[in-house]
Amino acid sequence: MDTGSDASRQRSRLSRRAALGAIGGTTVALAGCTGGGSADSLTVSVYGGAYGNVFEEEVADPFEAETGISVEVAKAWSNRVTKLRSAQSGGGEPPFDVIGLSGFNYLSARTEGLLQSVRYENVPNAEKVWPFFREYRTDEYGVPGEAGPLGIVYKEGKPHAESWAEFTTTDAPAGMNGGYWKNPLIVSALLTDAAPGIEELYDPDQYDPMFSTLEEIAANVASWYQGGADVWSALDGGTIDYGGFYFASGLAGIDNRPEKEYGMLLPEQSPGYFTNFCVTNTDRREESEQFLDFMLDTEIQTNWHQSGYYVPANQEVAGSYADRVAGDYPTTNEELESFLLLGNSERLAENQSTLSDRFTQVISS
Repeated sequence: MDTGSDASRQRSRLSRRAALGAIGGTTVALAGCTGGGSADSLTVSVYGGAYGNVFEEEVADPFEAETGISVEVAKAWSNRVTKLRSAQSGGGEPPFDVIGLSGFNYLSARTEGLLQSVRYENVPNAEKVWPFFREYRTDEYGVPGEAGPLGIVYKEGKPHAESWAEFTTTDAPAGMNGGYWKNPLIVSALLTDAAPGIEELYDPDQYDPMFSTLEEIAANVASWYQGGADVWSALDGGTIDYGGFYFASGLAGIDNRPEKEYGMLLPEQSPGYFTNFCVTNTDRREESEQFLDFMLDTEIQTNWHQSGYYVPANQEVAGSYADRVAGDYPTTNEELESFLLLGNSERLAENQSTLSDRFTQVISS
């Protein structure tokens, strides 16, 4: 996989830094023209595991090198919105300046006033974002950064499902995410014929057949794992032979396990997500928006994709996909619209507790 030489990347960064310097004196000086807070550092909250490591290497470190603004990457899978909420209710400074959020977390953060709107005049690279991402849900409070579908990771040479339907029929122990109900229920709705597409998710009258499908899946699930580390632990330890796992994270994990013989496949339709990167109620609003614009730069998005395999928000990267995903990822906005089964959080919010409770009851039985 060719991601470009370090020398060519450095020349590009120096050229971009020189251009910024010609406009604003120096990049660092430009960043310092802000009201409160220290302009020489940012804290960016992202998901944990391989995701956080790739983000740090391909987005945060280059930003720091180019601007002189140090970036602390806070990596975690949970409680990030809770920390924002606690800081605001206590009258303290937010723990993060920028935070990447998807689904219910993004919905909660913006409806609770934990985020500032993005001043898009400061993020011109947002014009390169796929229209589908910008139009699917409001991006007033966060620019789309990347996306990912759920795939199937498996031990080579072992029986495994090659589609979501085969989770109910394959004679081998399976794994599925038990820490977040939306993706397993999207799979269940996709396999249920009670309503078109995944409309069962949004219609309480169709919950019974959807949860019956989930029970069929659960009969073959040997591990309802909570996160990425649990997936590899279950595979390495022999608890499961295959399982649902984010496609990009699975590929990156396989890269880090050259001695293990694992494969990753992507069903034709899969649950997915995309992340909005948001500015919190920080005094470093201008620097945060500068970071968002940098994150959406075509070169940065390309390097981020090549190292982490995520679906880039910048549509200009569609012609530069990594070889391992080139035949799988969409190349047009129309293809992107049908590529990810997202599960609309606004439509689900009213029945969120009911869905969560019934899901927990199924996987605990």
